[in-house]
Amino acid sequence: MKQYIPLVFLIYLFSCNLDTNKDLQIDQSFEGEEAYWVSKTLDEHHHLAFYNVFTFSNSLFTDSLPGCPTVTIGEDMLTVTLDYDNPICEEASGDHKGKLILKYSSRFSNTNDSIKIIYDGYQYDKSKLEGYRLFKVLQKQNTKVMLAETSDTLLLKDEHESSTRLILDLEHEAKFQSQKIIEIKSNGTMTGRNWGGNQLEAVISAPKIISTSCLSSLKFRPVSGEENWTIQRSGESPVTHKLTYSTAEGCDTKTTIKLAEGVIMIKQP
Repeated sequence: MKQYIPLVFLIYLFSCNLDTNKDLQIDQSFEGEEAYWVSKTLDEHHHLAFYNVFTFSNSLFTDSLPGCPTVTIGEDMLTVTLDYDNPICEEASGDHKGKLILKYSSRFSNTNDSIKIIYDGYQYDKSKLEGYRLFKVLQKQNTKVMLAETSDTLLLKDEHESSTRLILDLEHEAKFQSQKIIEIKSNGTMTGRNWGGNQLEAVISAPKIISTSCLSSLKFRPVSGEENWTIQRSGESPVTHKLTYSTAEGCDTKTTIKLAEGVIMIKQP
């Protein structure tokens, strides 16, 4: 009987070692890819919250929306629906599916009013979004609007159904010229759970700025800014990955991801 004890003991030690090193075997590049994907996906829609209901009655504006959605304004003038399943132009790429529903507390979106963006079966470029984002108007001037964004329901899914759940606490500032947005600056934090089931915290450590050149070409990518993504590890110290946004010229943007292990990844746009 005694001869089996060392074998059992070795099996026990091996299993414990697997549990201890499980997090160490995580491919950090997947976490870098996830951080880039989440940020890019969220940046696609926050510009819509800066416009009041009346803007969506202007065909020059709605005809320029990516995906060519059918735009419907509710009778109460407090709801706008962007329906991507019924595009209004033949050249619609088909990357957008489902609906975006904007619900306003007021038609004019003045200070202290709110705008809620609801994702209804929405999908863009194989990424699915569920839940809503709530924006409150902190300040409104002719040339500047500031919004506070919160959400505790947001769920993002990639093409493989891997999901990221987020709680948002962000601020966005838009500069206007001739009633058009010429710059968006974002700050704040996000917390939640990543693809691997670990807790995360993302902090915008230097403001993310989307410039005129990108906005005019309907590319909602930052030309500057930094994010630090900290991922918890069970039984280990957390790791932090850094995303740095930059541009070479115009809206030729890139994202440099520095993983905690020192590896550098470059993503474009």
